[in-house]
Amino acid sequence: YVVKGILWCGDVTVDRLKWGNEFLSKRIKSGSTSEISPEALRRMKRVKKLTKMSEKVATGILSGVVKVSGFFTGSIVNSKVGKKFFNLMPGEIVLASLDGFNKVCDAVEVAGRNVMSTTSVVTTGLVSQRYGEKAGKVTNEGLDAAGHAIGTAWAVFKIRKALNPKSVFKPTTLAKAAAQANAAELKYKNNK
Repeated sequence: YVVKGILWCGDVTVDRLKWGNEFLSKRIKSGSTSEISPEALRRMKRVKKLTKMSEKVATGILSGVVKVSGFFTGSIVNSKVGKKFFNLMPGEIVLASLDGFNKVCDAVEVAGRNVMSTTSVVTTGLVSQRYGEKAGKVTNEGLDAAGHAIGTAWAVFKIRKALNPKSVFKPTTLAKAAAQANAAELKYKNNK
């Protein structure tokens, strides 16, 4: 339900942006064509290229980190301590909560990308209508660069979550679980 709500909020926001675009398009009159220096456009394209590259690098690192952390998580879960931990509480609950958190993060990412894309299209159209095609092109390049920067920041956030063992299992929790399980086993053996 949380994921559906996030996606619904994103869709509502996109619809309102489109409605706002139609409303403002009727109200805004065409203005004089602004002169944009070719250097400004080149710089903006360079920034866009840099942010796009940084997003690709961060996404590539994220996929590698997810594979490696999945390997270590699997090792922890299959270890003696991990098995004792899962005996204390249903493992399905832990895995479902981790999966749920990932689904919420993915929903936020999808909704955010849809809203950012629509915002870019709407803003570029309005700027082009008011100030001319060159200004619209610079606006588009700038918003694309901002979108790539946000994508990079989101990937870095996900990398930090993947690298942080607290986001999967707290080592102290595993140690306590193992100690409690060992104590219970010793108590059971001593009572025999």
